[in-house]
Amino acid sequence: MRLLRRPRMRKETRLKETETPTYSPGNHGKVEADKRKSKDSTENFLRMIWELVVWPLILENERAYFAVGEYRVKMDELCEVYEIQPVKLSGFLIALVAKGLLTKRGDAYWIHSRHMIYMQKKINLGYGRAVKEVYNIE
Repeated sequence: MRLLRRPRMRKETRLKETETPTYSPGNHGKVEADKRKSKDSTENFLRMIWELVVWPLILENERAYFAVGEYRVKMDELCEVYEIQPVKLSGFLIALVAKGLLTKRGDAYWIHSRHMIYMQKKINLGYGRAVKEVYNIE
């Protein structure tokens, strides 16, 4: 009998001797643990894009938006410093839009209205706090 342990869960799932770990359709043979690693990696990249590219652009320009050209220049600098291929980071700006942290208007990306206070006070707004501000509606 083997035990499958899942982090952040209290109960353990026990497999019978004849069972194997389940594979979800469409994940091309990845086990659930591989999916979690991929999700964690995505969150790390989102955090990196927000904290090293997007928020510094907002603070440097002292305005609530940035143009796509400004973003590309900053991304090229990031990729050069951290030796990351730009292709790996290509969809994360859209992911920030999907999460609600940014809004696209024409050729510019605008921050959420709840982030304006942090911008005006020039406070370094981390990714975790930014997400909480967007989803915390009082």
